[in-house]
Amino acid sequence: MGCLTDDLPLLELLCAAHEVRVPGELESSLPPENAPDAVVDTYVVDGGRLLLTLWRGRLHEVIYQIPAESGEDASRRNDRLFAHYGQGDDWTEILDNGFGKTYRRADQQQYALWSYAMDIATFGTMDFHQVKWQ
Repeated sequence: MGCLTDDLPLLELLCAAHEVRVPGELESSLPPENAPDAVVDTYVVDGGRLLLTLWRGRLHEVIYQIPAESGEDASRRNDRLFAHYGQGDDWTEILDNGFGKTYRRADQQQYALWSYAMDIATFGTMDFHQVKWQ
């Protein structure tokens, strides 16, 4: 299993659900615990899994369960993901709880979570975040 630092699927948050294309095999499609009107599609991709949350007909969250092979690879991968989902805006670290870090994009429209303990990266909209964590 090779490092996917340069081959990660990069998706556009808020794109229409029918426009989402993932290079992988659909493994499951289930509602998340706190948002029964949403669906989380789990795809098997090279190196791990990609979880996409569709809500109100749009993509609201992407979770990369694709661990890197080294700290250097994780750093390079995260730089790429934060640049893509930042869309030119900076990210501010909000919290480090000893398991991972929470970030907000400068425009306050998106959040990111990085679990350094499990090497999982999440990017999503604040609208969905408020529903998911209520």
